[in-house]
Amino acid sequence: MAANADTVLDSVKIADSPKPVGSEGIADLARRAADLNKTIRDLATHPDHRKTLRKFLGSEVANLLDLKVDTLYRRLARQPELPQGETPNPRRREFSLVEIDQLRRAFKLSAIRAPGQPGIIVSICNFKGGVAKTTTAAHLAQYLVMHGYRVLLVDLDAQASLTQLFGILPHTEVGDEETVRTFLEGPNFRGTPNPNWTGDLRSVVQRTHWHNLDLIPSNLGVYGSEFAIAARLRDEEGFAFHRPLSEGLAPLRQDYDVIVLDTAPSLSFVNSNAMFAADGLLITLPPAMIDLQSSSLFFDLVAELMEAFNRTEATPKTYDFASVLLTRVRPNDGTHAQITKWIRQFFPQETCAHAMVQSSSLEKVGPELLTLYEVAEYDGDRRTLERAIDAMNNVNGEIELLIRHALASRSKTRSPHAEAALAEEASA
Repeated sequence: MAANADTVLDSVKIADSPKPVGSEGIADLARRAADLNKTIRDLATHPDHRKTLRKFLGSEVANLLDLKVDTLYRRLARQPELPQGETPNPRRREFSLVEIDQLRRAFKLSAIRAPGQPGIIVSICNFKGGVAKTTTAAHLAQYLVMHGYRVLLVDLDAQASLTQLFGILPHTEVGDEETVRTFLEGPNFRGTPNPNWTGDLRSVVQRTHWHNLDLIPSNLGVYGSEFAIAARLRDEEGFAFHRPLSEGLAPLRQDYDVIVLDTAPSLSFVNSNAMFAADGLLITLPPAMIDLQSSSLFFDLVAELMEAFNRTEATPKTYDFASVLLTRVRPNDGTHAQITKWIRQFFPQETCAHAMVQSSSLEKVGPELLTLYEVAEYDGDRRTLERAIDAMNNVNGEIELLIRHALASRSKTRSPHAEAALAEEASA
């Protein structure tokens, strides 16, 4: 064994002697890492340095519109004014996501929510890292958009992985004033007027390469929001530390059917804001012992947070749903199977029926930073990708049902004006 180790060491180039590393050295590493990320991003998004979305096959479109392929094509033949897609060859027809949305409107498919009804906010949460929060948030948002929802993603993690997944370099292409930070600092920060204050978060919303899917990006500066909220708690009489994000997102509820919050792996002021703003919680939990053990602490902390909210709120905080989503599950792993069984036994009502499987397709995220729904050409057995997409669709379809039930429950309290508007829309 020692001889083998020596052989390996002999093949590795080792510096003559380690040198002390100060702040300038670490800063240099940061610059080189940023340059590397930019190089990779630019290669993947050449020539305009922005991601583009693939086209969707006719069979995919028919499935999204809940039609048979023949029925879809017959309708298109009868209505040539509708988007007809592109035909790169006689046996293949492709549609953009914009065209799919136009077809959905033309076919008068059912509305997501009643006129005037606010959208719902879902927080993807767990105070532990490595539990697939960002993967869940991105795929859920894209799934919902493909099924006719208008969606806003909010990146609340200073590491900004979600922002990077949409082809945006957070630390060179996103200013602090383009994140949630300015709004969380408040209109008068540290005794002086905040020059970037706009009154809500609409000003920091960016479009993405997905039609009807917008993003509030993040960068390292979002971490400074923690100090800003702490300062406001100290300096502003009656300041409710948990309210700013909810207040900033309130106007956007009319713009979007669903707002998805991707949170940081920590207990923080920003995450407390996300927990208060949310109408529903989706707790991502891998079936591993260390994650299972930390979940107890997570639930304790959430309960304590809710008690803190309720001490200053007129109405006790409740969630439309608080569901556990098993993530990174390896179906053939005995330990995963056992822990999954325990979780379902102790949280029978809260645990989603479907789990996010740890597929090799998810692990093959290369320089292109593609989600499963963005892959056009797959380097491997296409059936592996299709199985992964089917599993992801099952997960997201179940979450969509939770969202629909929450929206339906809220719509029961619609005003007579909203009822009349909905009836008029239905008759049209």
